[in-house]
Amino acid sequence: MSENVWVKQISSKDLEARAGLGGRWRRFISPDKANAGLIVAMGELQAGEEMGWHTHPEPEAFFVIEGHGEAQWREGNEEHTGEMNAGTAFFKIGGIPHNMINRGSVPLRGLGIKVGSV
Repeated sequence: MSENVWVKQISSKDLEARAGLGGRWRRFISPDKANAGLIVAMGELQAGEEMGWHTHPEPEAFFVIEGHGEAQWREGNEEHTGEMNAGTAFFKIGGIPHNMINRGSVPLRGLGIKVGSV
């Protein structure tokens, strides 16, 4: 096999803007039958940058690698917030509107992990 598909280098230099979302993002694993719908992405928000409110059907965990920020989510008519620092994981079930904001002075970087449909 000419390419090692089992090991991937993840770097912030590979991240790109995505329509409808603040920050820069890149999927390194996309859902297919071989991986049972696993999605793994890296994301980055610059100081003061906001991801923007959005929702998707999959449950998601976002693990902060570096930086300081805030997770926001809505359940019914209630809005909640949680502080995020390196080592913090933000988990939500599918269908929950959510947002992230970089509240620090350095980039907020992390890994998003979801299981989508195949």
